[in-house]
Amino acid sequence: MSDLWMTGAAGEYTVMLKALGGAQDLSVFVDRSRTVGWRDGTRVQMMVEMGEATINGETTDGWLRAVSAETLP
Repeated sequence: MSDLWMTGAAGEYTVMLKALGGAQDLSVFVDRSRTVGWRDGTRVQMMVEMGEATINGETTDGWLRAVSAETLP
C-alpha cells in the first residue's frame, strides 16, 4: 500500500502494511532508509514495538514502531 506511505503529523515515516492477507492492515513507523527498494508486494519480516506518539500536542499509545525489518525472498 505504498500510496499511503508518508511522513505524518508525528514527524515519523509511516508505512501501511498488509498483514494476514489483508485481514489486518497495519500502520507502522519505520526509518525511511529501511524502506529503500520496498514496493507493493515486497515481503518483510519485521519486529515491532508498541509505544506512544505525540501528534498535534496530544500523546497517545498503541503506535507500532519497527525495531528491525528484513526483506524476504
